[in-house]
Amino acid sequence: MKPIISLLFLFSFVFGLSGCRLKNNPPELIGLSVKQAFVGREIVLTGYQFGSDPVVMFGIGTSTVTASISSHDDKTINIKVPYVSPGITQIRVQTDQGTSDPLPFIVQQPGPEVTSITPTNGLPGTPVVITGDFLNQIKTIKIKDVEAVLKDSSANKITVLVPQNIARGPGFLTINTKGGLSSNDFIVAGTPQITSISPLKTKPGAELVIKGVNLLDGGVRVNGKFPNQSLTNVTDTEIRTVVPTDATTGRVTVTVFDKLVATSTDTLQIYQQPFITHLQAQDGVAGEKLIIEGRNLSAVSIVQIGGVTASFRALSDTQLDVTLPALTSSGSVAISATSVGGTATSLEPFFFFLAPSAIVVTPARQLRGQQLTVSGKNLYRITDVRVNGIVAQISSRTEGTDLLIHVPDNGTSGPIVVTSRAGSATTVTPLVVVQKAVVTDFLPARATPGTRVVIRGDFLLNAQIVFAGSATAAVDDGKNTDTERWVLVPADAQTGPLRVTNATNETTITATPFTIIPN
Repeated sequence: MKPIISLLFLFSFVFGLSGCRLKNNPPELIGLSVKQAFVGREIVLTGYQFGSDPVVMFGIGTSTVTASISSHDDKTINIKVPYVSPGITQIRVQTDQGTSDPLPFIVQQPGPEVTSITPTNGLPGTPVVITGDFLNQIKTIKIKDVEAVLKDSSANKITVLVPQNIARGPGFLTINTKGGLSSNDFIVAGTPQITSISPLKTKPGAELVIKGVNLLDGGVRVNGKFPNQSLTNVTDTEIRTVVPTDATTGRVTVTVFDKLVATSTDTLQIYQQPFITHLQAQDGVAGEKLIIEGRNLSAVSIVQIGGVTASFRALSDTQLDVTLPALTSSGSVAISATSVGGTATSLEPFFFFLAPSAIVVTPARQLRGQQLTVSGKNLYRITDVRVNGIVAQISSRTEGTDLLIHVPDNGTSGPIVVTSRAGSATTVTPLVVVQKAVVTDFLPARATPGTRVVIRGDFLLNAQIVFAGSATAAVDDGKNTDTERWVLVPADAQTGPLRVTNATNETTITATPFTIIPN
């Protein structure tokens, strides 16, 4: 009978305990999905009476950390291992009904995971912010093997200062935690900046000055081209170098330790040396157009002809349209074109000439068809000579000083006009084209031998005047011009017409006879 009573008592006790579990009793933690795990890994807690709002705590004694719960029900809780010190710890579940007994657990610390370092370079004293995960449990943080100054720390973010007395250059930022080691690139140097470049317009081989900050140890490129390093001087605030011979227009960059790049705001305009390869004309006068051919001509700013600046326009990179300026003298002149890239001078000869002037003819009287010499200044490239409006043939010339021409067969007395592309010049004294003598009258019409007779007409200069019956020409008695002659009546003269013969060898016989009065 006693065994039966004892069995009934035990059954009632167990049933009572079961009833207590279903009613408002503290939670029971009876199992863990794993005995150890890394921080951040998910584990599952099993037990009873976890209620509607459980709290899971990691830690020993009063030093605890609450874990993040991803899901739960009355018998299971899914959590992530919180950021706690690695090693042996305890896990408890707490509800509004109380706290469970702990279960032992080993926390494993993962190696640090770095997602960003800002900035990735800096000078001593620069704050550096490191973000990521599992950045707690720090042992050391070093930059280039020099321990950094820790300013702030959490599992997801660390702030350190670049240590003083650290060597410039690339290296590693190393984070050593209880979970492992993370090594990341870091450069001990300030971020370079270009504040100005000068000049903004230049040519290959010219000096280039770059100003800025943090330029020390920088390498220069001009639109991707490297200058001669032996001609480059670098300080922290200024770089002086020489524009590469193969450089083209573009930006200037300074690269420090192959990683840190500064780019100029301004574009460096590079002008190549101009070249003149051909002149489309070999001579010219003021106001005429001249086409200059060559290379790199579009940037030309000055064209000079014989040292005088000429107006021009660039037709293309290979042609200039130049208006020849007024020069003070004729002759071969140099032609040059200048840009920022340099000055080019034509190797082809070019002759500039002025309009003819100071025209003189020799002799001053000439027969038709005969030659005479026209002299003067700037008798270059003479294209036309006219005698009193009639074209005269040029038989020979001494360029610049004189011409040999033929008096036209139908030429008449008058000015000689000499013409070139530069202009025209007219003789001050007209040319006398000698023709058959003309006698208009003579006074007196009656006279004794030895008397002066005045003969008027044209082409009378040096003409032989023979009185009727006389064996020789009359003797001059003073005036001897083309339009008037003074002669003496010969002793053997007889009444009759006068015979006048000039350089044409043609004889004019007066229509009116001259009457001799006997002595």
